[in-house]
Amino acid sequence: MTEAPARFVLAFWSGPERLDYSRRLSRLRWRRAFTPERAVEVPRESLARGIFSCAERWLFVRDETALPLPGAAVPDRLEGRVLLASGGVTPDPPLLHTLRELEESTLRAAAPDLEEPSGAPAILFRAADFPPSGTETAGEYVERLAASPTPRAADARFGALRFDDPHGRERPEVTRHLPGSMRRLLDVGCGAGAASGALKERMPGLAVIGIERDARAAARALERLDRVLEGDAAEALRRLVSEGERFDAFLFADLLEHLEDPIAALSHARALAGPGATLVASVPNVGHLSLTRDLVLGRFDPVPAGLADAGHLRWFTRSSLRAALEEAGWEVLSIEPVPGAPAPEGEAFLSWLAVWPGADRESLTTYQWVAVARLGSDL
Repeated sequence: MTEAPARFVLAFWSGPERLDYSRRLSRLRWRRAFTPERAVEVPRESLARGIFSCAERWLFVRDETALPLPGAAVPDRLEGRVLLASGGVTPDPPLLHTLRELEESTLRAAAPDLEEPSGAPAILFRAADFPPSGTETAGEYVERLAASPTPRAADARFGALRFDDPHGRERPEVTRHLPGSMRRLLDVGCGAGAASGALKERMPGLAVIGIERDARAAARALERLDRVLEGDAAEALRRLVSEGERFDAFLFADLLEHLEDPIAALSHARALAGPGATLVASVPNVGHLSLTRDLVLGRFDPVPAGLADAGHLRWFTRSSLRAALEEAGWEVLSIEPVPGAPAPEGEAFLSWLAVWPGADRESLTTYQWVAVARLGSDL
């Protein structure tokens, strides 16, 4: 007996890359939000006709770094149109810092751009309304529905929240601490090279080498920087040491928290430092009000980016950041707070904590710490 098609299927792309912790949690949240009959992985190169004939309605998540908004629902009527999820990017730092804050928010989806729909993080459609061609792959089919002039619509209940990637933009709140006299900068965890690339444009003669684990980001960074080493930060730092490289400035922007051994990486940087070299490092603050409040309420939910980034392996306060730098042989000159956006209903929580002896209000309202250190003359 032929199995009847499922009524509603939630789909994600499959691929050679490892399904990591962050993506697993993201998929769980999509399943909880929409309660599909089945959730499946779809290979991009598979024939679309064989894949999409097994269900009536499809919710295809194209960007697993986006999370469904509160109150997400599938509209009752969908015939003859592709429904696009809005993909509004949170401010950075975001107004909503944790999953609990998102769940309790009244945030609603802004209307997606129906004229430029290809960036939609998810699409919803009936396969019978848009039959795949005989040779069309699943990847070609989904992109056609997302980007071509098919009938499209939006629904306020079908939205997703994208988290901004700070490595894809300039970071003046961090890079302003680097010395104007520097001539050779090592940007460890450079992302797409936006921050140090902007410095290079403004400072003629500045040579910048970047280190980046993500292959796609490294390729973009290579267009902006003098050299980019793709791969693990610790291995790349050891390679530069073996090559006899020297730098007078180092940038660790939102990287240390992603490393298994951040002190080792800082020690490798010291081995690459010329006399009087400067190191600037930024880390998210684990003592922020949003994380503290969630813990008091018995919650801690990793999300795709931000304070509770699922990719964080280490967590920092101001004092632990200082300890890591000093243990690696750096002399700490300053550690400054970057407040970021206030937490929702933060003042009420701060008032409640006012009776707690020694409560650190500055830490509770700090989103990020930025440290400046130098190589002392005795090292």
